[in-house]
Amino acid sequence: MKLHRNIALGIISGLENTLIEKHPAADVLKRLLKSNPGWGSRDRRAIAQSYYDIIRQKRFFHALSGSENEAVNLWNLLGCWMVLNDFPLPEWVEFKNLNVEEIKAKAPILAQDRKYKHSIPDWLDDMAVEAFGEEFWEKEIASLNTPSNLIVRVNALVTNVQKLKDLLEKKYNIITRTVPDSSHALVFEKNQSLQSIREYREGWFEVQDANSQKISLWLKPESGKYYIDACAGAGGKSLHLADLTKDSAKIVALDIFPAKLDELRKRCSRNKIESIQTLNVDDDEILNTIELNADGVLIDAPCSGMGVLKRNPDSKWSMTPERLTTLLKTQESILQTYAPMVKKGGYLVYATCSILPLENRLQIDQFLNSEVGSQFELEKEHTYFSHLTGFDGFYCARLIKKM
Repeated sequence: MKLHRNIALGIISGLENTLIEKHPAADVLKRLLKSNPGWGSRDRRAIAQSYYDIIRQKRFFHALSGSENEAVNLWNLLGCWMVLNDFPLPEWVEFKNLNVEEIKAKAPILAQDRKYKHSIPDWLDDMAVEAFGEEFWEKEIASLNTPSNLIVRVNALVTNVQKLKDLLEKKYNIITRTVPDSSHALVFEKNQSLQSIREYREGWFEVQDANSQKISLWLKPESGKYYIDACAGAGGKSLHLADLTKDSAKIVALDIFPAKLDELRKRCSRNKIESIQTLNVDDDEILNTIELNADGVLIDAPCSGMGVLKRNPDSKWSMTPERLTTLLKTQESILQTYAPMVKKGGYLVYATCSILPLENRLQIDQFLNSEVGSQFELEKEHTYFSHLTGFDGFYCARLIKKM
């Protein structure tokens, strides 16, 4: 790849927004590509690949190009990426301090240390080793440190997996594969934009990881029942619930961010879903208007995101032990707030896109030992590890209200 100046400046701009200013990588890349319509498809692919590779391997590249005690030099990170991918390094002043041969010689030595090989912050590596042991964690972080595939959930109200698979191949020459234990999932052979696919715009399928597609099933959803999605966000799991209940359940999707609920309403329209009601609960008073006695409450809790590093590698650098402590308190508060909305005999499903026990089983144990939690019993739990499934990491627990 020949690195043109304007492409390099685009990559550096994106890295600055993400690694220095701490804006989410996916949002930064989307804005970057949208603001430069003159870039061709090849340029866009090269920018996206290098941008995410550098974020994913930031610590490794930083150590290769200088002292870790110094501030991150974004041009050095880009230069290391070029060198280790065997691309010619332009003779620019920004790369003058990089020694190509030294970088190549140092890389295999540094890669013997897991913290550099997989670019992991010390605190995360230490916590995970304590939780899982070195051998298991080595396998898990290796999987989490590889890019994710594009995976979609087929809208069963419109079509089925085989029909969509055949249509994509015949009409668009897009190759996909099914997932043996996920009846609505298709994995794309190549990542690509979906906006040009008419069936996507008409709600035939939605982007959703294969393990994420398993979470709504934990509610044992049935038509005619009443469900609350307490942290709905843009509503991927709410939409799946509507699909599973043939759009004939009562589904109330709650969130504190209006923009996310706006996106959910757009997705409902695209999917022709009518059973989802959205409600902004930023004002605590609104909580008092919610009908209780739900057959099931789903808490897809805000978390560290340490299970979805495949698609959000920047979470490694934005998360800190201090932020994690704050998140644990938020998770605890959410459980206490929404658990009482479950009727006797109903289900409380707690899920995170994290694999860390602190956010998962230990959080559930703490809840069960509380006054509200004493009304529930843990029926089932499972952690979906990336290296065992090939997809994102998730935790899920189902509790039943006994009194």
